Amino acid sequence: MAFDYIVIGAGSTGCVVANRLSEQADCRVLLIESGDEARNRFTDIPGAAPHLQDTNLDWAFKTEPQRQLNDRRIPYPRGRAVGGTSILNYMVYVRGNKGDYDHWAQLGNTGWDYDSVLPYFRKAESNRTFADDFHGQDGPLTVETLSSPHPLYEVYLEAAQSVGIPLNADFNGQVQEGCGYFQQTTNAGKRWSTARAYIDPIHRRSNFTLEKNALVLNLVIEKGRVCGVDYLREGKEVIRAHADRETICCAGAIGSPQILMLSGIGSGEELRDHGIEVVLDLPGVGRGLQDHLGGMPIVRQLKEPERYELGRKSFEENIREFEEKGMGALTSMHLDVGGFLRAAPGDAYPKLQMVFTPGIGERYRHLPGQGNVYFGGFVCKPASRGTVRIASANPLDRPLIDPDYLSDPGDMDLSVEFLKRNLEIARSPVFEEISEPGTSPTLGTRESYENFIRANASTIWHPTSTCRMGQDRMAVVDSQLRVHGVDSLRVADASIMPDVISGNTNAPAIMIGEKAADLIVS
Repeated sequence: MAFDYIVIGAGSTGCVVANRLSEQADCRVLLIESGDEARNRFTDIPGAAPHLQDTNLDWAFKTEPQRQLNDRRIPYPRGRAVGGTSILNYMVYVRGNKGDYDHWAQLGNTGWDYDSVLPYFRKAESNRTFADDFHGQDGPLTVETLSSPHPLYEVYLEAAQSVGIPLNADFNGQVQEGCGYFQQTTNAGKRWSTARAYIDPIHRRSNFTLEKNALVLNLVIEKGRVCGVDYLREGKEVIRAHADRETICCAGAIGSPQILMLSGIGSGEELRDHGIEVVLDLPGVGRGLQDHLGGMPIVRQLKEPERYELGRKSFEENIREFEEKGMGALTSMHLDVGGFLRAAPGDAYPKLQMVFTPGIGERYRHLPGQGNVYFGGFVCKPASRGTVRIASANPLDRPLIDPDYLSDPGDMDLSVEFLKRNLEIARSPVFEEISEPGTSPTLGTRESYENFIRANASTIWHPTSTCRMGQDRMAVVDSQLRVHGVDSLRVADASIMPDVISGNTNAPAIMIGEKAADLIVS
């Protein structure tokens, strides 16, 4: 089989790249996805997202034991379906801030400053709330604000403002700092994944081929040029597909470095240890993993939970309401309100992302305490970096994922500050009036904060930077997303980020896809 372009991975970026490349009628495009199309009953229902984990739509990875987190292995969900992690994520639409992208450009990545990437955010977006210079209305990706906010959201915003956090109507607009509502990638209350936005409309294009349930085994490299891929179809048959022009690896921050290393591109020493022939000694492949560390909620118990409509309907009742009317509690994952804060007065941009959650979802996961509210979020700009390594030369073996959380001491300082700021909101007079301390331990000494973090912190599902963009020795791709030292191969997904952005990573991954397609055809 021969194509002009082969796109590996139908995740948030790969769906975009395949769509845009196949707009050229004379280009044959093959999109290869290890999973199937997501037809689970819950995939369109935002509030059912937790029920998609540990299913056939999820790689269900686990990290290596985290030495700074009491040697815990952290569950690491990653989408395995057309649409990738946009099938099972919590749909929060956040782009990061201007400083994130300007910093990328300052590192030598021309064309990745904020003013240069903003048009690609706008190109992707069909925003149902905002129409201004920061937002698009004609893109495939529907973005909207929750139409029926929970009454506790306004309580949270009142509390946040009472401790000096200004109200911000649009975190993706002129400034990021402040408290307000997050937008989400939904369409009339239904999950709007990149499969829905970018792949469903192009199934009938004669120049587009989607190969599902196909595990890429390796890149085919001849005389320094990638000319195709070998993949395992339905677990039975090995197929070789040829790429006349380019191969674009969009397998994500875990999958992309794994495929490169299995193909002989990576640290020469490590590849030889696994018996893999070294095609290109590129030591940065799989290095530099960054992720947001959260999962440290401050919990309070409402004095009158029934007043705020917590616990009134069962999960099954809400499912019926959603399926029959497209309404109700399941139109959201209830991560709809929060804020961005500077960790210190001298910070140029926010380093902390706060999220408030009423305890609606607890009964969906069979947890106690339906009258709880949670004050969570994460540190936006961690300094710690980890690795993704291959376990062996066998493509069926799972990669070894080690984010090495809190390996940089400054990240613990930021995590403690994050908890203190959440406590300030949780203990404000606004919440003291309607709630009382919940199950969170008493936090006061530095030791108590650190112990709480080490025992509870977990991933926020935002792995990046394992094939990072740059010009230094550890960079993997250049500013055109071309892999250094080999022809006709690009990487386009969250792995190319020089460092993790300040916020949720799905919107930037989609932006990278839009920009990558332009770079390829230009």
